[in-house]
Amino acid sequence: MKKETPYRAIIIDDDELSRMILERHIKSTPTLELLKSFNSSTEGLAWLLKNEGTTDILFLDVEMPEMTGIELLRTLPTRPHTILITSHKDFALQAFELQVVDYLLKPADFARFTQAVLNTIARLETSQPTAAPQQAAAQPDELFVKVDNKIVKLNLNSIGFIEARGDYVVINTDQKKHIVYTTMSAIDQKLPPEQFLRIHRSFIINLKKIELIEDDSVLMQDKYIPIGGSYQAKFYSRINKL
Repeated sequence: MKKETPYRAIIIDDDELSRMILERHIKSTPTLELLKSFNSSTEGLAWLLKNEGTTDILFLDVEMPEMTGIELLRTLPTRPHTILITSHKDFALQAFELQVVDYLLKPADFARFTQAVLNTIARLETSQPTAAPQQAAAQPDELFVKVDNKIVKLNLNSIGFIEARGDYVVINTDQKKHIVYTTMSAIDQKLPPEQFLRIHRSFIINLKKIELIEDDSVLMQDKYIPIGGSYQAKFYSRINKL
């Protein structure tokens, strides 16, 4: 459900330059209203505890001396939808265990800031009450692909991952590999989003087939597949739902 008034945001960031950039970005975004901006994690925490439920989006620095952003989130009984601000991305898995929506690397440019805000608003709108949902359509369990001069039926559950190779994609199943003349975007549109996710410009994976996650890579069928930087936020948020 779309919100007619701007989403209420606060900033907790002890980095003066980073905080000023975020304030400018928020004031340039019509869908956002800046409620408060704090340079202290303890002051920001006290305000959040006193004004629980008034914040829609929290822009939160990770590396702060009094209390880190991760520690602050763990303290809150109710967490706003949070975008973390950091100079590093090593904390990504830990952060998304706390239901963080996205993160921005300092200094946050306006394009990446806007993308993070759109991701967060999409989460906010889907988490708000909506009209009674219609019965979900049955998800397909098979995919037909053209291999050479034949049409081959693939069971979706047998697909581990799909890899881009120039003008072709390679579909890796439990039994064999199929080389198909198509694009990643085209095949991505045919796959059920509940089961398959693009985690890199060259890879789509079957979430049910993940064996382990290590160093921003997933192990699939004895192959480590990298999680692209621009895909990490969506990937880790999906993992929390599995």
